[in-house]
Amino acid sequence: MHFSITALPHRLYRLLRVERRSPSSRGRPVTLSRQRVYILPTRYGLVFGLLIFVMAIGAANYNNSVGFMVTFLLASLGLVTILHTYRNLAQLTFRTGKALHVFCGEAARFTIYADNPGKLPRVSVALRLANQAAIHSDIKANATTTIELDLPSHRRGYLPITTLTVSTRYPLGIFYAWSHIKLDMTCLIYPRPSDSTIAPELARRSGGKQTAFTIGNDDFLGYRTYQSSDSPRHVDWKAVARGKEMLTKLFADNESEEQWLDWDSLEKLDTEARLSQLCRWVIDAENASYRYGLCIPGEVIQISRGDAHKQRCLEALALFEAPL
Repeated sequence: MHFSITALPHRLYRLLRVERRSPSSRGRPVTLSRQRVYILPTRYGLVFGLLIFVMAIGAANYNNSVGFMVTFLLASLGLVTILHTYRNLAQLTFRTGKALHVFCGEAARFTIYADNPGKLPRVSVALRLANQAAIHSDIKANATTTIELDLPSHRRGYLPITTLTVSTRYPLGIFYAWSHIKLDMTCLIYPRPSDSTIAPELARRSGGKQTAFTIGNDDFLGYRTYQSSDSPRHVDWKAVARGKEMLTKLFADNESEEQWLDWDSLEKLDTEARLSQLCRWVIDAENASYRYGLCIPGEVIQISRGDAHKQRCLEALALFEAPL
């Protein structure tokens, strides 16, 4: 085979290059082709290679045929292990699945599908996101395996999936094969619901009609701090038994079934605190089967209810950008 020194830099670039995705490939399945799988010995592999080297020197020094036989046998085992470690990843295909929307502080969960088109199962394939713990999975031959990965969320908005590392040390752990892939997946992170006991009556605005909030009627609204004039029948005694503060349940006597959740009613709170409180009101209003609307700077979501309406309101809060 002809070898050219001038071609060496190009060959090294092709060997060590990081695969880049073109814009047209976004969202498509990623297949671990021959150029995308890298392999190196582990520290145990280095010890294994050093052992073979020492055995070869000893066998040559003492002209021991049995030593040569064992040395060559172990060397052959190492070469065969390289093939099996590499083949455990080669030609695997990874596809995007669903991303579970969560509230800030919860773990965002990404679903990924791994396709194995080969006739051999892939054993102990590890998938790892960023600095998270690796998830090990066995992928059966001619089958698709569903893998779920978690990523912590620290701020609201879209959380894109980071670079996904696929690796294996199968079968003996003396070689490490890996590949870095990027999947076009994002998870929407909602604001963290407030734990405040502010009653939503501060946010009412329904076309001239007001909602009268009293204690002792049918429609549950939320809680407020207990006052000495409150009836003991409306105290949340279960919360008291769990060691929490004494709260009074609020109910509504509606002149109108429509309720507005208004940004301007929370003037004493900063931006993130307002979003957190509005998120709490959206959840409570939906759980109480209320018809509600959301009014925030730059967007007004008309009054409605249902899961689709709830998701629209939470999405608006998650993607809100404060005006300059």
